[in-house]
This record gives sequence, structure tokens and C-alpha cells, in this order.
Amino acid sequence: MTKRRNHTLILGAGGTGGHIYPALSIAAAFHKAAPSMRIVFCGEEGSLEESRVQKAGYVFYPISAYPLPVKRIGNYVTWFLKNLRGITSSLSFLRKERPLLVFGTGGYVTAPLITAARLCRVPYFLHEQNSIPGRANRLFSKGAQCVFISYEASRSNFGDNVSLSFSGNPVRSVFQTLEKESSRQKLGLDSDTFLILITGGSLGAETINRAVEGLGTNASEGWQHFLKRYPKVQVLVSTGQLRDPSLAEKLSNIPHVQARTYIDDLPLWLSASDLYIGRAGAMTLAEVTALAKPSVLVPFPHAADNHQNENARIMKAAGASYVCEDRTFNANVLLNTIERLISDPEALDLLGRKSGELAVMDSAEKIVEATLQMINGVRQ
Repeated sequence: MTKRRNHTLILGAGGTGGHIYPALSIAAAFHKAAPSMRIVFCGEEGSLEESRVQKAGYVFYPISAYPLPVKRIGNYVTWFLKNLRGITSSLSFLRKERPLLVFGTGGYVTAPLITAARLCRVPYFLHEQNSIPGRANRLFSKGAQCVFISYEASRSNFGDNVSLSFSGNPVRSVFQTLEKESSRQKLGLDSDTFLILITGGSLGAETINRAVEGLGTNASEGWQHFLKRYPKVQVLVSTGQLRDPSLAEKLSNIPHVQARTYIDDLPLWLSASDLYIGRAGAMTLAEVTALAKPSVLVPFPHAADNHQNENARIMKAAGASYVCEDRTFNANVLLNTIERLISDPEALDLLGRKSGELAVMDSAEKIVEATLQMINGVRQ
């Protein structure tokens, strides 16, 4: 691409909120730092990224994509052939737009776009949310101007010739303004309520849902005894959008438990909470640490490259979380862990303080500042 480049940023993000929300935070920081820059997102048509991006007011260009192979180099030939349509449309789009740079936040959806950027010799940058990098970011890391990482431990998972910069995970701007007491007032919660937020992510987690369900069945006697000692405890559970809606109704019949399939105002509830219990996705942990919340993590054991276990291990090593194994997590473990923490306010407070120490509140700004400096260097 030899023609003069336009002042345009192309952002590739998709698949899950864990890839999309960082991209939106980065886009907002770019808009603030360079208001004249045109920002366009790429992703799959009819996808979560399309709805979230358009809701945020950005231009969206659809591309087709096929998941990257897990193993065997020969499978990449098949992947390339299946992605020819996405790569071809990305090439056409980049030649038309002549962007200043392309930025990818991971996920297979970004692969056709980054492939096209390499073929067009458009400078591209990557952001990795997890401690163990995903396949797309590993594949394209060597040609990137820079890969921004969220954990220092990620460095050993990239090759020697990869340019890396620690940035942390960019959280949504709302997490920079939330305050616990004001959040409680908005939600109508008493100041002495001990609120436990339990979620398995937007899609839900069967293991965690079963454990909560057990508080009303096999562990009901223990739960009732616990509530007599701690009557101010309230539990809010997100069962997940893919779960049977009747499950939320069933869990809501358990004393001091409210359940919903999806929590629209999750940032507000997380801000108001005293304890988070759930999965160990990178962006969830970034939000938990941004609000300095103590947490009990139950990593999803089938996450790609076991990255949730590694994310949780880092949180535990920092003294910011308790970690429970998915295979042994049940109602009794849930109840015992809650009781252990609520009965030791000093330990709970320490978890929260250590959690807050891990937060990188200016992550998006760091990424944008470094990217613009490097791009100016490339142009010169």
C-alpha cells in the first residue's frame, strides 16, 4: 500500500465481550487523543460485536471469519482456504480505506483482517487480554508493531522477536467513576447489607449454578444456619442467557437469593458488592480489580490454552483471590468459602486491597499514547 494513508483506524474485535469491550475502550481513548481520526470496526455480520459497536456509535464493516485451527500446521492451509472470502473482502476494504493502522484485540474474527493488513503492509498492533495469549495473537505477533500485554507473565509466551509492552486491560470508562456507596443508593441497598455477586459470565456456568442451587437442597440446612448468624447477607446470581429461564426463578426461591438470566446493570451491582464469586475471564478480573473487590474464582476448565486457570493463579499469587477448582466446586464448598471470608473481615479487606493494587486504570490511554508515538515513527 504505497499511496498516502488516511487518518483512519481500523479495529478488529469479536467473538466475545472479552475481546469487544477492550476494543471499545481503546477506540474511545483514540477518539479523545486524536479527535480527527476516523474509527471503523470490523467483525462478523449479525454478531455481538456488530450490536455493541453500533450501539457505541461507530461505523461497522462486516467480514466473514472461520475459527483458527487448534493444532497441526496443515490445518492452517484449510483455514486459509475457508477464510479466503474474509481475507479478500478485508484486502478490498483496506485498499479502499488506506488506514493509518489496524488494531486487533484477539479472537478468530480478527485473523482475516490482520492477514490482509500484512499483505497490504499496513502497520498493525495487537492487544492480548489473557495471561496466556490466544491463537490469533500468537500467530500474528511477530509482524506486529507492538503487542500490548495485560500480564507481565505473558512475556514468556511470545517469541524473542516480538515487540511487547505491558499495558494492562482497558476497562470501560464507567468503572473509573463508580463508587460503592452511591451505587448502593441507586440500587436501594442498605449500607449494612453484605452483597455477594455470583456470575458465570453472560452465557452462564453450569457448575456455579448447581452450587447455588444446592443452597436450597442438599446444603439448605447449613445455609439456613448461616443466615441466622449473618442475616444481612444477600446474594445476586446471574444464571446466564443460554440457561433455562426457569432456573433463575428456581434459585430466587432460595432465602436471601435473587437470580436473573442476565444482569443489565452489572457494573453498578459489582460496584455495590462486597464479594465477587465467578469465572476468571480476563476482562471480568480487570473490572473486579478496577473496583478493588475481593473475589472467589472458579476458573472454566475448558477455556482455550487453560488461560482462566492461569489468570486465577496470578490473582491468587497476588493475594487478591481465593481459587476453587471447577471439578470440586459445590454448594458446601460455596457455603464454607463464604462463611470463611465473612467471618474474617480483615482477610476480606486484604483481598480487596490486593485486588486494587493489580488495577491499571489508564490502560487504554497508555495503549493509545504508545501506538501514536510508534505510528509517527513509522511515518517519519
